Amino acid sequence: MPNATFGRLGQSPITNFSLCFFLCIPLFVSFYSCRSLPKLVHSNSRTSPQLESKEPTISFVGEFGGIGQSAGQFLHPIDLATDVNGLIYVADMGNNRIQVLSPEGDFQYEFGCQGWQVGEFDGPTDIVVGDQLTLFCTDGGNNRVQTYRVIDSQLQLFSPHYPLKTDTNRLDQPTGISRSPTGEIYVVDQGHHRWLKFDTSGRLLFQCGRYGDGINQFNQPTDVATDRDGNLYIVDSGNGRIKKYDFSGNFVMQWSENLHYPNRIAAHDFIYVTDRQSVKVFTTIGTYITEIGPFDQPAGVATFEDRYLYVTDLLRNTISVFDLKSVISNQ
Repeated sequence: MPNATFGRLGQSPITNFSLCFFLCIPLFVSFYSCRSLPKLVHSNSRTSPQLESKEPTISFVGEFGGIGQSAGQFLHPIDLATDVNGLIYVADMGNNRIQVLSPEGDFQYEFGCQGWQVGEFDGPTDIVVGDQLTLFCTDGGNNRVQTYRVIDSQLQLFSPHYPLKTDTNRLDQPTGISRSPTGEIYVVDQGHHRWLKFDTSGRLLFQCGRYGDGINQFNQPTDVATDRDGNLYIVDSGNGRIKKYDFSGNFVMQWSENLHYPNRIAAHDFIYVTDRQSVKVFTTIGTYITEIGPFDQPAGVATFEDRYLYVTDLLRNTISVFDLKSVISNQ
């Protein structure tokens, strides 16, 4: 598979890519097996999130993390993903690194540091696992996507870098990334108010969007997710809504009911959206089901086959785990 870094590299480090940018805009870990629950790892944060909805009942399993720079600690964990073995990859934005944890939340290893060279980050914003344990990381402050491949539990950097061939010839604050069931990569390019579709080598296949509030227009989009059928969901945060597209990029529908400041999204048979201080649960046609919270500032969200939900809290610096079996049984 070709190795690539998508986007144009600047002439000098972008050292002032501020966390405040994401804090001012309403800001996936899946689980490999249902055979056992993650163990409860207490953090130094205050009382854990409670469940505002009683129907269906959603069980809080536990949380791990806490503020800091040490192994297993976070500074604004903005999003996350897992591989088929259950390893958890966390975009630890404030520490400019990706942390890798076991399914139980135990630290395994990390990669990345502050900088602009390949393999370094200036505010990593999202991560997704592709085929053959290839990692795709949006590097927001450096306006690019970096790709890595994990072989035998070892991380390797795919180093060749070439420009993104678009009308603007660069990304501008990429904030969200997802993968289709057939392997294509979707990127939310927030600064250009659009989303893009790539093959795994970084070749641009499709792009959609510009600034505005129309059907194919966006205002500060923040994230993207794909469901099992290959449908695409874009968080149009500035317009307070979710937009759904089919695999070919055709607009399907949008909804804004029960949303205030949608931020991050995960999808499977249900749709999960972090919104202000809670996580909202919807069907794939936007029907509201329930919500989970409150959090201080929920950011990243992921699900494993609608059985477990994983939520990062940007200010608490934790990852919370919930059991969703009753959501399935009640639908």
